[in-house]
Amino acid sequence: MTFPIHTSSMLSPLMLRGDMPREVATTYWASTHADKVEKLPNLVEYTQRHFSTTDHGFWPATAGVGTRIPEDWRLDGCAELRFRSTVATLMTAPYAREVYLDEQNVFGKVIGHVTGPGGGRWWTDGFDETIGHHVMLLLRRRSGVRGSVFREFVHGGVGRALLDAGVRDVRTYTFLPWTRWYNTSPGVCHDNPLEHRHHGAVVFGVPSRGAVDELLRSHSVTALIDQQHTACTAVHAYSVERSVPVVRAYPTVSKASSRG
Repeated sequence: MTFPIHTSSMLSPLMLRGDMPREVATTYWASTHADKVEKLPNLVEYTQRHFSTTDHGFWPATAGVGTRIPEDWRLDGCAELRFRSTVATLMTAPYAREVYLDEQNVFGKVIGHVTGPGGGRWWTDGFDETIGHHVMLLLRRRSGVRGSVFREFVHGGVGRALLDAGVRDVRTYTFLPWTRWYNTSPGVCHDNPLEHRHHGAVVFGVPSRGAVDELLRSHSVTALIDQQHTACTAVHAYSVERSVPVVRAYPTVSKASSRG
């Protein structure tokens, strides 16, 4: 198999309910809610990313690019799903009623983003339990920058820079324009104001939190950061305190495969 693998994916950044203890909410998300999502057809992977409440906003800022996360818009996590195809993504929606009705039991806000056909890239071969620390970046496209330029920055720029720096687990995503069509669960807020909107995401894994700081000093990543203003107005980084792999329906891939 040749890397990167093009994927049809959905990412749902979210906020937990503020009137519930965090431990109660995250336990429910990783168990009862996960069991309902696991029943959906056409899923290749479903991984929950539970964000740290304190370790965020550490991506280096440059002129015109914001990296500090507003406290009133700090996310608690993100659901990361991969479907068998773009058509399969649409075909799954009629089976998701139980999932949508359950979201009100644990989430205060859910913002669903879908990629276009093949709009995601998996540069490495799936969930790796041996990786000690993951980070998710949420990126905001600069107004006036063409979508094709932004996509090339996310995939060819960020993805390649991380691989060149030796990162073992890399996924890059660019989203279709946000629409309420993917945000219909009752009893949950889906507001996504323009000034808070994201247009792409990157997930990467390194051995430890200390390795993130080393990564940010690497030549390929510092060169990328110097150019981030050309495509982005915001890069919001979250440390993942826990990754929960719920569905893994893809075959094991040899690590010796070419990363073309």
